[in-house]
Formats: sequence, structure tokens, C-alpha cells
Amino acid sequence: MFEKEILQNQKKIWDLNLIKRRLDLYEIEEVLKLNKIIAFIGSRRAWKTFFTFQLAKELIAKNIIDIQDVCYVDFSWIIDKDTDLQDIKNDFKSLFPDREPIFIFDEIQELSNFPEKLINILNQWNKIIIIWSNAHLLSKELSTILRWKVYTREIFPLDFKEYLFFKNISLERNDWILESQKYRNEFLEFLKWWWFPEIVISQDEFVKENILRNYFDIMIYKDLQDRYNIKNDFALKFFIKRVLSTFSKELNINKIYNELKSQNIKISKDSLYNFYEYMDDIYLISQLSNYWAQVKWTKKTYLIDVAFANLVGSEDFGKRFENFVYLELLKKYKEIFFLSKSHEIDFFVPAINLYLQVVFELNFENLERETKYLSRQDWKKVLIYFKKENNLIVPDNIKLVGFEEFIWI
Repeated sequence: MFEKEILQNQKKIWDLNLIKRRLDLYEIEEVLKLNKIIAFIGSRRAWKTFFTFQLAKELIAKNIIDIQDVCYVDFSWIIDKDTDLQDIKNDFKSLFPDREPIFIFDEIQELSNFPEKLINILNQWNKIIIIWSNAHLLSKELSTILRWKVYTREIFPLDFKEYLFFKNISLERNDWILESQKYRNEFLEFLKWWWFPEIVISQDEFVKENILRNYFDIMIYKDLQDRYNIKNDFALKFFIKRVLSTFSKELNINKIYNELKSQNIKISKDSLYNFYEYMDDIYLISQLSNYWAQVKWTKKTYLIDVAFANLVGSEDFGKRFENFVYLELLKKYKEIFFLSKSHEIDFFVPAINLYLQVVFELNFENLERETKYLSRQDWKKVLIYFKKENNLIVPDNIKLVGFEEFIWI
């Protein structure tokens, strides 16, 4: 049943001419030595599948596996939801009786009782990679049976270095110094359209916008409405647009509730809080909590791809730059917060006692506001900027970091 698909996908991976993403191959090699499932999770169209194909090709190049070991199956197209993974293994063995497969299962949640089926294959000491688009469902559906057997790796859309690589622009630091204005202009373009690989590759702004709207519609209708059985279409779309338009700021769900109520749209506050969690689950947004908030619900919202801000007409490059910094931090640290009481600090990383303030343009007018609450002696303080005026004097205990330096840290 699966023999033809296995062979076709092996040829597809072998022939594929990939634009490579940044990949820590050593990390993956180490996990593959253990009896664990590797789960690549992240937003739709972040090229998780291509990332996995790149991984397979690099393992082949290092002679760790052979192309005939790869068994890739995409379950988003499968008709028989009761398919047993053991049947796939048997089909693989009928083709390659002397080889042990490395399974790559795309959208495996489409199968019924898939956790039990996965554990059965895993207990035979097979190497397994799964590709997934929903962080909450992954932890919820696999937690009981595979709690200690899953190694999770988040795949985001492109970072700035990958963006440059996709556009065939040099990543040599000397070139950054010699052509600094060129790189700064590219960074502004990056902040405008940003991360999704297909959008970066496209040369036409009309095409870029249509691709983005298509992604957005799929996330709303398939990932949110269908998955979570949301019936109130108007309230959902209204809520999403309000969240997107207030990214990098504290979210006031009570205000959105009252706006809907004034339009005679019946929806509970609990439903709106659920909508917010669902948006986070599917990697449309990432939510940031207030470290100082003990009881009150306070969240700031950041977008997994700032291009979504284009859909609601937000062109604030200060907010986009802050969003960029947040997502770079998110890749490096497990816990990040913001601080808000009588004043606000953009980011706090408790693991290293680091406080960060972010400003797009640092000048004499905003200098005091941006540095005032970073001046405490017991803090490790960083102020990140894209550009700044000359001759600014900041307190000695605050480290200024330009965007070029931040990218290379």
C-alpha cells in the first residue's frame, strides 16, 4: 500500500534543490542516538517539512543514513484514518529488508489513536521524526503515553541571517561593515515583509500580499474554526484583527469584549480568552506575561511573523523591531517576561537576570524615558536600538547594543 509513496518520496528528497536553513546537526544527531521521537513544531508555511528534508540530506551527506533509509509519509492526504504504522514499516521492509528506517511522519495527528501507534513503533527502536503545527495539542495528546519520549524543536520562519541567505546576500561580517547601509536597508525590508520563506523568495509585492492572506485564511478556517469548532465567525475574526493591531502592547480583552457587546455580538469573555490561547497554540502569536503580575491577567502579544501586521495596516517599525528582538530572545531562553507596574521594562530574562529595553531610534527626546528605569545598579541592563543620534550620553551601567551586534550575539 505504501511502497510506491515511500519510493516516490525518497526520490523527491534526493532530487530536491533546497535553500538551506540554519540547522544544528549535532543536536539532532545526539537525539537520534536516544530512543526518542523528535518533534518539529511551528507555524504553517515555516517550511518545517523542507527543514526535515534538509536534515535528511545532511545526514546522508555525513554517511549517517542512506536515502533508502528514509521513510516519509504525509498523513494530511491519507484517507484511511485507521492506518497502522506497523503496516508502513512492513511495506518499507518489503522494499528494503536489510535496512532500518528513519520515519518522518507529517501531520500524524490525522491518524486515529496515533500516540499508541507511535509508541508501538518507538518500542522497536526505530528513529522517528514527526512534524506538527500545534504546540498545545502536541503536549496534550502525547503527554500521557509519550511524556518522556518526545524531544521538541520549534521551527520558526526565517531569521535575518537566513533571509539574507535566501536573497544571496553575503553573511561575512566584513561585508556588513563595508556596506552597512545596504544591510540596514535590507533589514528594513525584512521588518516590512519578514519571515515566511515563500514571501521572501517572491519578487512581487502583490504576490507577497496574496500569499500572506492565503496563510491567514488557512489559519483561521482550518487551524482555528475547524480544529476548535468555533461557530461565531464574526467574533473570531474581529478578535484576531484587534489582537494583531495591538501587538507589542498589553492586551485588553475586556475592552474587546465591550466593543463586540456594543455591536450586539453575543460572546463570552471566556470564549475570547480561549481564542487568544488558540492563536498562541497554532503559532499565529506568542504571548508574553508580566513578571510582576501575581493575580491580574496581563499579557503582551508578539507576532510569529510581523508580516501579519500588514493585514491590519500597522506599519510601526518601532513595534516591528521590538517584535524582532523578542523572537530572537525566544529562541535562546525558555522564560521571558515583561515588567509593568508604575513603569515598564520591555523584556526580563530571569535565568541570567537580564533586563532589556528596545527602541527603534534612540535620540535626545526619548533618551531619558528609555534609560530611566534601567539605571538600577543591581540589574544587568541592555538597551537595544536600530539607530541612534550621535553624542548621546547614557549611564555607564547600561550597555548599548546596535541591531548589527545583536544579530551576531
